[in-house]
Amino acid sequence: MAPWLRYLLAGLAGGFAMLAASLATFGPAQAVLADPALQSEKFLAAFTGDPPPRAASAPYLIPLGFVGLGFVHALAFQLLYRGLSRNWLAAGLTFGFAAWLIAYPWFEYYLPWNVMLEPAPLVLLELACWLGVTLAGGLAIAFVYRGRLVDHHLSLYRP
Repeated sequence: MAPWLRYLLAGLAGGFAMLAASLATFGPAQAVLADPALQSEKFLAAFTGDPPPRAASAPYLIPLGFVGLGFVHALAFQLLYRGLSRNWLAAGLTFGFAAWLIAYPWFEYYLPWNVMLEPAPLVLLELACWLGVTLAGGLAIAFVYRGRLVDHHLSLYRP
């Protein structure tokens, strides 16, 4: 497969996997994260006050953002390709965890906890949700780069 096509497929796969994982993790977590008895007023006002978030009037921005992030993560995976395990599953989990470590603890610390006054237990819940999102993206991208189907059985190793 041509390198540009593999990158394109990896970016799309990663983006859609992260979107699906965000729905699977943050969707159920919203009952807790948006509970006024648990969440800070400042945090809730950011989503319900004026002006509303851009995605409120243009909901396509969230999927578009995840696909864009998928391309960024696919590029990062490509840059780190040789240093990752040849096993697509191990490479995907390692990459997904590394992506989480690099971005999300600082983000959750700075914006939700520090600026928006979100309670620490909710920050920890969001960190767990983001871990699910980055692991799903890492696995999807790694599968495009390193996985393959052989005789209708999933091969964990790519020669």
